[in-house]
Amino acid sequence: MLKKQLQKLPTLAGIYKFKNNQGNILYIGKAKNLKNRVRSYFTAKAELSPAKRLMVSQISKIEYTVVTNETEAQLLESSLIKKHQPPYNIDLKDDKSWLYIKLYLENNLPKISTVRKLFKDKAKYLGPYTSAQAVRRTVRLLKKIFPQLSFDKKLQKYRLQKDQWNLASQTKNASQDVLKQVTAFLNGQNAQVLKNLKKRMSVLSGKKQYEKASIVRDQIESIQRISEYQKVIFTQKESQDLISLFKSPAEYDLAIVNLFKIREGKLLNQQNFTLKNVKFYSDKELLEQFINQYYSQTDDFPKKLILPFELNFEIEKIKKVLVPSKGKKKKLLEMGKTNAKQFFLMQQTSWQKDSKSALSGSASGGENLKKLQLLLKLEKLPHRIEAYDISNIQGKLATGSMVVFINGQPAKNEYRRFTIKTVTGPNDPAMIAEIIKRRFTHNNWPMPDLILIDGGQGQLNAACKQCHDLPIISLAKRQEEIYYKTGSKPLQLPLNSPVLQLLQRLRDEAHRFAISGHRIKQQKSLKLSQLDEIPGIGPKTKKLLIKKLGSLTKIKDAKNNELIDLIGKHKTKILKSSLT
Repeated sequence: MLKKQLQKLPTLAGIYKFKNNQGNILYIGKAKNLKNRVRSYFTAKAELSPAKRLMVSQISKIEYTVVTNETEAQLLESSLIKKHQPPYNIDLKDDKSWLYIKLYLENNLPKISTVRKLFKDKAKYLGPYTSAQAVRRTVRLLKKIFPQLSFDKKLQKYRLQKDQWNLASQTKNASQDVLKQVTAFLNGQNAQVLKNLKKRMSVLSGKKQYEKASIVRDQIESIQRISEYQKVIFTQKESQDLISLFKSPAEYDLAIVNLFKIREGKLLNQQNFTLKNVKFYSDKELLEQFINQYYSQTDDFPKKLILPFELNFEIEKIKKVLVPSKGKKKKLLEMGKTNAKQFFLMQQTSWQKDSKSALSGSASGGENLKKLQLLLKLEKLPHRIEAYDISNIQGKLATGSMVVFINGQPAKNEYRRFTIKTVTGPNDPAMIAEIIKRRFTHNNWPMPDLILIDGGQGQLNAACKQCHDLPIISLAKRQEEIYYKTGSKPLQLPLNSPVLQLLQRLRDEAHRFAISGHRIKQQKSLKLSQLDEIPGIGPKTKKLLIKKLGSLTKIKDAKNNELIDLIGKHKTKILKSSLT
């Protein structure tokens, strides 16, 4: 029966469904050529994974739908996978909660909103984004930079002064131009947006339309301030997506994909996606399925895709694929995998329940500590172990962490974070040296029996210079090597060693705690940067507000009289209207 079905398949683009003898859908896929793709599963030379071989053994019926092009095939495949959730397709967990930014015209006015799915209309959609909070913050920011987006003609509702709106043209062409500028801004093309705005300001000034020119000037200043917060990753103005993967322990049946979106050489955003139904699949198959599903749900395609290994996928709009073996792109992929792993760890309800503890194997926690003592030739049992790590992107907003394990268990009330104060730029050894030095200024803190540093020989050397009398080791991620003495050959333990697993848990917990602290600083920085986006509130005013009131929340809650005493009546009015 299958043989006849295979013979009748067309050589057209479409989607196909494999069903078992109960009529249940096993797998849904797409193809440029249905006949060639489907038959490839059943040839003698087919190189199938164990999961695919098991699936093929259960197929009793093949169904297909012909479409006009590959884009339609991608969209149909994605919607059917969401609807039926076949067991041999990976499941992009919680993708129903993703948000898109929608740009469109309404009554010839430019509009912006957030939606949870794509519609077949004339609107422009950007996304998907996994953080609803970040999307809504971005929309608020755009309405401040582009005043036209905040005007509701139908309801006669003004969020800005009426004359401010009248300074902008209300023609359809002008509105479309605003949407183009917003799209370019969201795609990281700030330089092009600034070029266009500066040209417009020059024209308006030449015509002596100074009030209109001042509105454009405020837009330029806002975008320039925002550009300072975006991290420059590559000096070349590259447009690329870097995708990394972390697969959880088998009992969770999950994987995390980290996506670094780089536009114009700047890191525009970073997202994590959770995949379910993964235990039967190789890393290669997981990323192939993720790429096919994700890029069927976005209009934002990079010029280049950077991957950790070679893949086979069919996305027409992605022309170049690179698998780096060294250099900055390789390091970013490794950083992405680390981020994905930490995202997985942070999603667990409790660190102790995250996965099987290294202390709960065949040996007890006390026995593991004894083995660690013998391995490192320590004078006494390491009851108190402190682990340290650094989190930063290109040296910005650097945060150091200290986590404490007592008798092999985390003592979270003794965790500490350090804001890096003396080091500028990406220099992890110097940052480690700073936090170790500062840690030992606290004479009232209990002394550790062992210090663990996340890193290699360089980080260990830096830490040793600050603390000569205590045993210090470092654990390097690449080969899980243990460095314990300057100039000595590193130790390598079997991956199933309970002692190594204990050290990995310490190292990973320090890394998780450092990343969470770094994210808190990022969020705080972004919140405070909202003041930069308000025309008329300059650096001196911002500094004064933060010095006197401390946080954006307290600035928002401050009474008018208090603000007037600080910054005057005019600026108070601007501030209150912009932050409501």
